[in-house]
Amino acid sequence: MNHQRCIILAGAGVVRDGVVDDLRDVVVRTNIGVFNSWAAKGLFQWDSPAHFGTIGLQRDDFVRAELSAADDVVVVGCDEHEAPRGLLTDLGVKWRDIATGDLRTFSHIGHDSMPERPPVYGELAAVCGPLYEEDSLPLNPGRAARDLSLWLPDDGFATADANICGFWLGRAFPTRHLGSVVLPTSPVTGFAATNALRASAIGQTVVVVAPSLDEASVSVMESARRAHQSFIVELWTATGPVLTTHERLKQLTSAQSQGGVQVVEVAVNFNALSRLEEVCGPPRVWGL
Repeated sequence: MNHQRCIILAGAGVVRDGVVDDLRDVVVRTNIGVFNSWAAKGLFQWDSPAHFGTIGLQRDDFVRAELSAADDVVVVGCDEHEAPRGLLTDLGVKWRDIATGDLRTFSHIGHDSMPERPPVYGELAAVCGPLYEEDSLPLNPGRAARDLSLWLPDDGFATADANICGFWLGRAFPTRHLGSVVLPTSPVTGFAATNALRASAIGQTVVVVAPSLDEASVSVMESARRAHQSFIVELWTATGPVLTTHERLKQLTSAQSQGGVQVVEVAVNFNALSRLEEVCGPPRVWGL
């Protein structure tokens, strides 16, 4: 087991409160590795040694992250959905909360150099990596997430509600920068469509990924159409058209060029979930 003096768990509050640079400064000063929640993806580049991975999506994430082996686990900007304190205690994790505003003055002995990531990082990468390259049809959700990440412009983002599509974006979407994927910490009605509406007002390209259309999302979409705003809703379904990567991205490009609120659909095979479950168990986030 990989012993570490300290590990940081960072959540959406770090982004919301504008202290991302303070967190990055802490890492530079202390060589402490950071796990982010699914609602704070992109705090560090995916290949940064400080990026220990996304935590909390699956039942065994907190165990496989070897948090109980650390002398000190600092929780910052995480709500109870992102980091259930009772669960951490039950797992024997020596955790403590700090306020996001305290990051600027945070001090710790840290490490002389950045420790190795816990093995689970590589084990999850060993699942997601092959999924990214797999050409089987219908598309698997890892490939669908990776291709969407590459298709979006630098200032664009993908977003989803608290559903199976959101889970896959949280686990497999390669974040090029902070904010390239936007997910809720807990179920919020119309979360993704509302974020898309706000972002479209300032000209950002947004793709809402969903398994189906619910009443709240449809209502937001109607408001967006009345306001002449533009974003794409991509439905990942078992019964949609079976498209190759090229065909699917061509469909997204066509929807973007048409403007307005466009709904497109692509067949996605969610059976790949079993591969993730072999590493970290079933999804725990949002009661999935």
